[in-house]
Amino acid sequence: MKSSSLKWLMAGGVAYSALLAGGVAYAQEETTAVEEVVVTGSRIARPDYIANSPIVSVGQAAIENTGQVTVEKSLSQMPQFTGSFGQGNTGSTSTGLNGGQSYASLRGLGAKRTLILMDGRRLQPSNPDGSVDLNTIPEALIENVEVITGGASTAYGSDATAGVVNFRLKRNFDGIVVDSQYGITEKGDGESFKVSVTAGSAFNDGKGRAVLSVDYTNRDIALQSSRDYFIFRLSTPGLSTIPQGTVLFGANLPTLASVNSVFVGKYGTPALTGNSAGRYTGQIGFNTDQTIFSTAGVPVLNFRDPQTNDAYIVNSNASGTQQQVNFGYDGASMQSDLDRYAVFGKLDYDLTDDLRAFAQFTFTDYESVGITNPTLASNVYGLTVPVSNPFIPNDFRTILASRPTPNANFTFYKALNILGPRIQKYSYTVFQLTGGLSGKVGFKDWTWDAYASYSKAKFDNEQMGGASASAVARLLNSPTGGTEYCSGGWNPFGNLTPSGDCIRYITRRTLNQNELEQRMAEISFQGGLFELPAGEVRFAAGVDYRANEYTFKPDSQLNQPDGTSDVLGYSVLRDAAGSVDTYEAFGELLVPIVKDLPFIEAFNVNLGYRFSDYSSVGAISTYKADFDWTVVQGLRLRGGYNRAIRAPSVGELYAPVSTGSVAIGTAGSANIDGDPCDVRSSFRQGASGAQVKALCLAQGVPTAIIDSYQLGTAQVFALTGGNPDLQEETADTFSIGAVIQSPFESPLLSRMSASIDYYSIKVQDAVGQLPIKNAFQFCFNAGGNNPNFDPNNYYCKLIARNTASGVPLNPVQPLLNLGQFETTGVDFQFDWNFDLMDVGLPENAGSLAINVAIGWLNEFKIQTLPNAPTYDYAGTWGTAVETSAGQAHPEWKSVASATYTNGPASIGLRWRHISEMQNSARIVTPTSTSRGVKAYDIFDLNGRVKLPWDTDLRFGVNNLFDKNPPQAGDTEANYDQQNYDVMGRSYYVGVRKRF
Repeated sequence: MKSSSLKWLMAGGVAYSALLAGGVAYAQEETTAVEEVVVTGSRIARPDYIANSPIVSVGQAAIENTGQVTVEKSLSQMPQFTGSFGQGNTGSTSTGLNGGQSYASLRGLGAKRTLILMDGRRLQPSNPDGSVDLNTIPEALIENVEVITGGASTAYGSDATAGVVNFRLKRNFDGIVVDSQYGITEKGDGESFKVSVTAGSAFNDGKGRAVLSVDYTNRDIALQSSRDYFIFRLSTPGLSTIPQGTVLFGANLPTLASVNSVFVGKYGTPALTGNSAGRYTGQIGFNTDQTIFSTAGVPVLNFRDPQTNDAYIVNSNASGTQQQVNFGYDGASMQSDLDRYAVFGKLDYDLTDDLRAFAQFTFTDYESVGITNPTLASNVYGLTVPVSNPFIPNDFRTILASRPTPNANFTFYKALNILGPRIQKYSYTVFQLTGGLSGKVGFKDWTWDAYASYSKAKFDNEQMGGASASAVARLLNSPTGGTEYCSGGWNPFGNLTPSGDCIRYITRRTLNQNELEQRMAEISFQGGLFELPAGEVRFAAGVDYRANEYTFKPDSQLNQPDGTSDVLGYSVLRDAAGSVDTYEAFGELLVPIVKDLPFIEAFNVNLGYRFSDYSSVGAISTYKADFDWTVVQGLRLRGGYNRAIRAPSVGELYAPVSTGSVAIGTAGSANIDGDPCDVRSSFRQGASGAQVKALCLAQGVPTAIIDSYQLGTAQVFALTGGNPDLQEETADTFSIGAVIQSPFESPLLSRMSASIDYYSIKVQDAVGQLPIKNAFQFCFNAGGNNPNFDPNNYYCKLIARNTASGVPLNPVQPLLNLGQFETTGVDFQFDWNFDLMDVGLPENAGSLAINVAIGWLNEFKIQTLPNAPTYDYAGTWGTAVETSAGQAHPEWKSVASATYTNGPASIGLRWRHISEMQNSARIVTPTSTSRGVKAYDIFDLNGRVKLPWDTDLRFGVNNLFDKNPPQAGDTEANYDQQNYDVMGRSYYVGVRKRF
């Protein structure tokens, strides 16, 4: 990370040069008259700029007015998008392949169903699932962003099932532009800085045009601990893996008498209770002074260490007869850092009047560091300790000796704070080279275009602060406590710090490497065919080839010869590789049907077809039929049907199996969160409690602890990976809408426009992971998914348990062709610009521009498996089609702005609204009382001033009234960082200088 002083120096330097460079020629971002243009969603050039699909265009100024230094956060504020994986992803304990990246999730259907284009061409995927990282976009050259809803596979091929985001870059750039922006939160953290230099010029009498842009962006983390609405000591049970360490006895329970002989007879505490067999069912923890305490399902007695955020007592029931010592972590951030360098260059040259060549390259290199809690040796990664360990406190030895099998090893959970936080460093290098020719065919107005592209994305994932399972095991099993391995050995009982030698002996660093390659080639033709009474029939046709390759090389410590992983918290990873080749042919027709009739000034139909042959899934066809109907001047209707597909990506087919910590919530009587076998859960306490108990026993929860079993954590370590047997997704999309231009001639009303569009997207055979949280719920008959409580039910077979402790062992989140997703809704946009003198104010009073964009979500249906129940999650929070797609599905989402302009200055106010959402658990289980998310309204201020010497100044305040984010779900201090402002009030200032 660059220092704050360096950022201020760079920002000041840019501002200084801007203010002192008077009299220098300025850059001209020219808009050249073009007779024909190609609109996003079509391959046909036409003399107007009409889109048949719902389309929204966002200009550079609107993006800048959000005050963000990356485009992902700007897009996610729009009603068409759901906040997804991006700058709010601040750290991970998984070996995933997307850390530090930023995605766009149209309609909440995920980044892999949102096709990202730049000037109508595909970009290099940065993730094995095919998602494009928005950090690779050359933001300094963005002229506008066009967003269309609905399938566009006919025009662009696979992946455009939810829609397309097309970044159109500036053309014919002449001169030099230096642009810089600095931002900071009111808390003094989360600093951001970017500077870009863009230069362009024509040469050789205008035959050639060149542009080069260099961009540097830096964004720092922002800490949760700096905000008072983040709470690190919850009032309800959560994670019970603490630095002091605790013992789980499983089915080998000690006698209650032995426990009370220590607690009552030696410590003078009240007596503890146990089961009907006279056995103790709680856990035992270790104070730093080597005495012991009780925890988990019993009163916490004799806890002598100071209560801290790392270890504090909470009640598990209202009476306080059940308590546990919770673990908390106060070092988390709410914004990921970013250190990015990007270069973009393009050269166009007219070889002849009828032949043009171009060459283009993009290069992005960036790093992001994620920081998360220390290694937690628990659940499937719990430690095994022999009774021969010399550091076992004497008070505990007497308890161990009372077990039915007194010499058996015992399970030990511990938060390894001694190693510090786990740090994941994500390093990316992405480049793309594209070159091509275009020209006139020599027949009518036909033109042709051909290009080829080669690109590569390299990704290094470095993990620091991990713990070696084998090193820990050697220390625990050593008769000396490990003194032969490191100075002083390791006493794990209590919150003790071992020697630096032992810390280094345990600590591990791993490095996983991932590489993606893409090769593309395409040639296409377009032009007019023949005349009909209503106009000219136009066509586009072409063929293309695309190849995607994927290789993954895990660290050898995660890929042991004996088939295990040596790093606690990270599963086995294997080498993986694969490739997919695609050959395609496409055609499109624009057919004028009628014109110049009453209420039909023009009616055109756009037809398209694409044939694709994938080496993975075989031959696939996509097609479309759209229309545009100019009813009268100022009123146009548009709509159509698209059949789209998404073939499984090379990563979805061949990605390695990996593990990650997945939240399932904490069991409670009023929700369906957590492990259903937990005695605190609504499943165990409900009307079907006996059947739930029987199913838990069948899964492996020991009989001895079935009536006292508590998971003691809100997470499980779930397995995910590729599946070479996946088939393609298919999507049917419908849209119909209207575009209205003001019919009034009055200056006050003449510059009004509005659009309204209905959309319907239905994705079948959707490729995705079945969330393990749902698997737990559905296995135990939530929503009627297992009415017979059958242990062989599909969902139940995803869950395996440790037969000694009952703890889930790496439950599986399979990647499958699931059931289907369906979403419908309406988009509305209204724009109105007028001069204030038109309402009676003086001529120099300035002007006002009003913009309103509203999204109404009618349905968001998910069917997890064929023939399974379908649930409509519209208006809910908590369930996503996949982990990076976003779990907020508000019924209403809107952005409205009002901008006042007078001469060289303008100031604007933006209002962002997200409606209230209920918890998605209530859709599956209507009796659930799980908390949803309150309505959210936030205001931003932005301003611009044109200064002398061709200099522009912009500034703003986001979250003007410093509104706290709403809590999401039942867990205290849990906020949806992708959809809500968790940073608090923040400020930014930017300056642009043209030379």
